[in-house]
Amino acid sequence: MAAKKKKTNVYVQQKIQAAKHQKIFMERLRNLCTTIGNGEQLFDLLPYYVTNTIYVNRGAAIKIRVEPGAKITKRFVKIMYAHIDQETKKKKINILLPGRDIEVSLSEYNQYILPLETVLLNVPEFHGKEKFDDFVKCWEDRYRSYIQGLIGIVNNTCYAYSDIGRKKFYTFQYNEHRAYNGCGKNEHTGMLYQVITLGIYKLDIKHVTINGDSRPAVQTGEIQHSYNQSTLLPTTVLARRLGLKTLGSKEIPVYVQQHAVERTMQRACCVYPGCVHSMINKAFINKHQIIREGERYLIECYDNDIKIGYFVGIYVEEILVIRTFLLITHSGTPEGRKLSELTGLQRSDISFLAIDDLKTLINSDIVHDSRVLQIFLEAGCESILDMNFMLHRGDFAWLKDEAKQNIKLAEMITEYIQLGDSDEEYFENDK
Repeated sequence: MAAKKKKTNVYVQQKIQAAKHQKIFMERLRNLCTTIGNGEQLFDLLPYYVTNTIYVNRGAAIKIRVEPGAKITKRFVKIMYAHIDQETKKKKINILLPGRDIEVSLSEYNQYILPLETVLLNVPEFHGKEKFDDFVKCWEDRYRSYIQGLIGIVNNTCYAYSDIGRKKFYTFQYNEHRAYNGCGKNEHTGMLYQVITLGIYKLDIKHVTINGDSRPAVQTGEIQHSYNQSTLLPTTVLARRLGLKTLGSKEIPVYVQQHAVERTMQRACCVYPGCVHSMINKAFINKHQIIREGERYLIECYDNDIKIGYFVGIYVEEILVIRTFLLITHSGTPEGRKLSELTGLQRSDISFLAIDDLKTLINSDIVHDSRVLQIFLEAGCESILDMNFMLHRGDFAWLKDEAKQNIKLAEMITEYIQLGDSDEEYFENDK
């Protein structure tokens, strides 16, 4: 009869795991100390109470809190934690060793370098401590690089997930404090604790009358973050650029409807709603061309310096309201109308073929069909074809799998063209 297997003592297992973790930590710290010493085994100079204090204080805590009253979901907080974890492992900073270019990730800096330099700044003298002097004296510059990197990650995450169409612009405040967690001979090692407080910026909302209906529009702009506050730098456009000569150099605020955000994400294949804000802001900051057609304005939109379409706006009640987004091939654009003229494709045909969808175009076979290619070039849609080349070069790879079913687009267009002439249908209003 087989002997009964002894139950594993949970406490003993935890101690074994902790010992393994500490061993791995010390091995990495040893390697870093050797790098700091340019090959010299500086780790062996560190007294036990110093290495133990470094281990106890490893990984300065990053806590995420929500501003009282801010309606922020637990899901977004989890997303922020995940992005910080992921991006701090990828982003690098220089550890500023004289005459050498050595980089570590923000995560490694936080886990090893920060506790090492902080302990060395606070512990009493020990034999060989002076060999760390060149390393320690650069701690402020290293720390500043780390904070800038961390704030950049938080800022980018807030910006990416902000959805101006839904009146949700994430903001944050960064604060830090030092707590004491020493051991052995040193009880005064002040370690960094970091707190990121998330909030929602209150955007201005105007209800404007368009086509007899009252519709909400949200002010757009760029959120600028400092350590303790967030402010909105509004997006504006000079009145004379809109042909409003009587208003001269007056700055007209730009507002956006939710429909415009949704259409841009759909037609321009934006992964995050924040990409839409970025493209709108750049369109006005970089003074992209504005075409006036009656009461509406077509504002050129670029992605990676490639023209992909137009934001459609209307001047109403002293503001410019962005109502929708049209891909360059849409029947409501100058290029789209020319494309319809050359092919006979009506608006319904263009929609059916999904020619007004970016991922259809940039993963198509248009560039390999000389006849169809010439039609697109004549229509002025060469920018989309530039994107097609970029996709095959390796850019925009995330779109490729989504658009496999559209790779025979040129063949489909050819078949449609051969069906006969159709009455031309011009775009009048995109609702």
